[in-house]
Amino acid sequence: MMHRSELIKELKDCFPEITKDLNAEEGLLAFEVEVFLRYTQNCIDRADRRSVEACFEIARKYYVNGNARMRDAIDTCFVESLNFRDSRKISRDWAWDCFPDVLKELYTRFHSRL
Repeated sequence: MMHRSELIKELKDCFPEITKDLNAEEGLLAFEVEVFLRYTQNCIDRADRRSVEACFEIARKYYVNGNARMRDAIDTCFVESLNFRDSRKISRDWAWDCFPDVLKELYTRFHSRL
């Protein structure tokens, strides 16, 4: 089972620009995953497909292979809060096509309850 330290190391290695924000969360997984969420959403909003695909793959990997805390954090602090809706100025629907099926299931299950 993959755990927090592996995720944080991978995020820092892949996206060094968020290292300072990750470090500021002082080891609190939920807040660290929210830093990852904000970065991912920013990439979606900028239509940075390559970075979005990398983010989604990391989220998928740690959800599928993570311990219970990791799975819960990816589900509730990352997947549930992503915005795939287009606005007048920003196209986001393309990101849904990149979203891994296992995470789509979580997203759909949560948002259908709202």
